[in-house]
Amino acid sequence: MDQDSRIQLANKISFAVLGSLEASWAPMVPFVKTGMSLNDAQYGRMLFAMGLGSILALPIVGSLINRFGCRLVSVLGALTIGASLVGISLVDSLIYVTMMLAIFGAALIFVDVASNVNAVIVENILKKPLMSGFHAGYSLGTIMGAMLMTLLLNMFTKLGIDLAHTLIYSTLVVFCIFVGLSILGSKDLIKDVKPFNSQRTQNQETNVSSGKFTCPPVVFIIGCLCFIMYGTEGALLSWTTVLATENRGISPVLAGYFYLFFAFTMTFSRVMGNRIVRTFGRRKTVVAGALMVGTGFFITAMTPDYFGLMLGFSLIGLGAGNIVPQLVSFAGSVKNIKVQSAISIVNALGYSGILLGPVIIGEISHHSSLEISFMTLGGGVFLVAFISYLLIKTRS
Repeated sequence: MDQDSRIQLANKISFAVLGSLEASWAPMVPFVKTGMSLNDAQYGRMLFAMGLGSILALPIVGSLINRFGCRLVSVLGALTIGASLVGISLVDSLIYVTMMLAIFGAALIFVDVASNVNAVIVENILKKPLMSGFHAGYSLGTIMGAMLMTLLLNMFTKLGIDLAHTLIYSTLVVFCIFVGLSILGSKDLIKDVKPFNSQRTQNQETNVSSGKFTCPPVVFIIGCLCFIMYGTEGALLSWTTVLATENRGISPVLAGYFYLFFAFTMTFSRVMGNRIVRTFGRRKTVVAGALMVGTGFFITAMTPDYFGLMLGFSLIGLGAGNIVPQLVSFAGSVKNIKVQSAISIVNALGYSGILLGPVIIGEISHHSSLEISFMTLGGGVFLVAFISYLLIKTRS
C-alpha cells in the first residue's frame, strides 16, 4: 500500500473508531436506565451532561491539536471514550454515571475534531475531495459499534450472567477492540499541524502576535448551517421512535428499524460521497442533499402510514450524508484562520444543535404536534439549501 492510501486509511479508521465507540452507548441505555431505576427526568439530565461535556471540550481541543498533533489527540480521545464506557458499567450512582457521560461527550469531541482536522489536511495534501469518504467510515462505525454491543449484551445475558457483569464484560470487549484499532491504525495520522497552518495564516501574523483572534464571518455562517443539520440528526435520534409509536401506531419492537432506514441510507450516501462530489461539485452536492432532506421531513410528517416513514427517513439519510462533511471541508479551506480553530468553531455550533435540537422539537411538539415539529425541521434544512447555494457560489 502506497503512502497516499495509508494516510487515507488511517483517517477512515479514526472516523470509524469514533462512530463505533459513540454508537456503543446506545444499546447500553436500557440496561443503565433499568438497572439504576432512573425516571425520564433523571435520564434526560444524564444525556444533557454528555452534550455539555462536548461543548466544554471544544474551546481547548484546537490548542491541543496545535500542540500535540491529530494522532495523539485522536488516540487519547478514543482511550478516554472506551474507559468512560467501562466506567459507566462499574458505577451505580447517578452522579458518577453523569460524570462519566460528561467525560464521554468531551472525549468524543477530541476524536471528532482531530479526525476532521486530519481530513482537511489530507484533502489539501492529495488535492482531491475525500471528506465524504472519511465520514462514511464514521457511519459504518456507528452500525458496527451498535451491532457489536447489542450482540455482546445479548450473548452474556443468554449465558446467565447478571446485569452488572454483562455490562462490564461487554464494555471491556468493546474497549479492547476499538481502542486497539485506534492505536494500530493511527500511525499515518498527522503528527504536527503547524506546517500546514503556517501556510494558511500568513495574513494573520499581526493578529497572532498581538494575541487577538478573529473568526471570518463565513466560518460562523457555516457553523450555523451545521447547527441546523446536527440539530436534525439529534432530533431524529430522539424522536423517530416516538413518531412511529405514538403518532403512527407502530409497535415499539419495530419502531427502531425506521431509524435504521436513515442510518443505512446515510452510510450508503457517504460511501458514494467522494464520487458524487467529484462528479457534481461541492455546491450541487450540498444544495441537492439539503433539498432531499427537507422533502424527506415533509413526507415523514404528512404521510400517515409506515411506508411514508420508510420513504421519508430513507430520503433524509441519502440527502444528509454529504452535507456536514462538505460544510466541514469548506470551513477548513477558509483563509486567515487556523484549520483546527475553524473546525472547532463549526463543531461548537454544530454540537449545540445536537444538544438543543431535541429540546426545541419537544417544545414545538408540546404546543402543536410532532408533525409540525418535523415540518419545521424540513423548513430549516430548506434554509440550509438556500444559504449554501449563495455561500458556496460566492466562495468557489
